[in-house]
Amino acid sequence: MNFDKKLAATFTGTICFLTAMMAPVSAAMFNFYYSGTSVLNPNDNVIASGTLTTSSYHSATNSYEIIDITGTRNSDPIESLLPPGSFLDNDNLLLADSPALSEFGFAFTAGKVSYNIFNTYDYLEVGYQGYYTGYPLSSFSITPIPESSLMLGILSLTVLVAINKINVRLALKKINHSNGGIAN
Repeated sequence: MNFDKKLAATFTGTICFLTAMMAPVSAAMFNFYYSGTSVLNPNDNVIASGTLTTSSYHSATNSYEIIDITGTRNSDPIESLLPPGSFLDNDNLLLADSPALSEFGFAFTAGKVSYNIFNTYDYLEVGYQGYYTGYPLSSFSITPIPESSLMLGILSLTVLVAINKINVRLALKKINHSNGGIAN
């Protein structure tokens, strides 16, 4: 086994090990963003963004269960995801198809206030601060975050193909040189 093959085997093994160590066991991650204006006060706006961590895809419900959340709502850190059924019947499901949320949505706390984001013909945020607040959302998006293991896998495959091409070129040069520069 020549040095290049040993290097390729070592590199591949290391990448596979790191990929296995970094890959989430059964979770997917999604970025979310939304904004809207209060139905009671046109000068009261909401902007929220962050990351949703989910369980693995459930084919029976065509959804993911949201199991964690990070981010901010109007510059207040999101403190926690509320358990399903704890605020306005939230189910904490992220649907695989459009619309991304059910009529029960997901709920969290930020600034010690509970909020629920859901979809009933349009996306809405409802909060409770001793009274209910409502924000029809003018902008709403959820986008998947590519897994680092997939990206490392693609990178390692690219490097292996490049090493193979270099080895083939070196072998052809060696054959060409040993034949006195005459190609077969």
